[in-house]
Amino acid sequence: MKSILLTRPLSDSLNTRNTLKKYGYEVYIEPVFTIKYLRPDISSYEFDVVISTSKNSVKALSQIYKLGSLPIVTVGNSTMQTAKDLGFSDIISADSDVDGLISFIKSHYSIAVKFLYIRGQEVSCDLKKRLSEEGFCVREVILYKTVIKKSLTNRCKNLLSGSKINSVVFFSSQTARVFCSLVLKSGLSHTMGNIIAYTMSKNIADSLKSVKWKKIVTSRLPTRESLINIINRSY
Repeated sequence: MKSILLTRPLSDSLNTRNTLKKYGYEVYIEPVFTIKYLRPDISSYEFDVVISTSKNSVKALSQIYKLGSLPIVTVGNSTMQTAKDLGFSDIISADSDVDGLISFIKSHYSIAVKFLYIRGQEVSCDLKKRLSEEGFCVREVILYKTVIKKSLTNRCKNLLSGSKINSVVFFSSQTARVFCSLVLKSGLSHTMGNIIAYTMSKNIADSLKSVKWKKIVTSRLPTRESLINIINRSY
């Protein structure tokens, strides 16, 4: 049986594991960080539309802002669905990556609109800067941060050293960088030469290059569905 290691926070990994197990994979979970939600006071902020590029940002928003009709634009459909599940109703998805989100905003919104960009402490793209350069008024607020693990679990080390893992799946540049650093710290980087890395974007793939992999495979679209499709085709 082909085995896959997931590196996202536990709640996200559990959903992906359930999907992958339906296709017959043995799935292990090794979260490389946990999410800590922050609770800033945004009651005095003036904005018309919220921008979200991650599920964690809308989860954090739901804890401090209860207006369900708040307009939200998301980078992808997964984040949009999370927002709907949390009770927000006025949501639209760019169904793309960050570049596509910027193009979507330029096409659908006036520069008179005031945006609030909700984000984590670490982001791979300075969205506020890029939209500001296009003439948009954007305020950003950090709603969560990641608490990075100091080492891999003994179980994960044993799985890697015992060649029990065929592939590792990455959904963000941060998880890719952290996993590689933990593998190097554990002295197990040589085991990656027999493992395929699956990613959702070129940026994530580039974040894996501190380690030598058997192969790095990037999905056609930056979505979970596209990533799972490429995994199934590879196997």
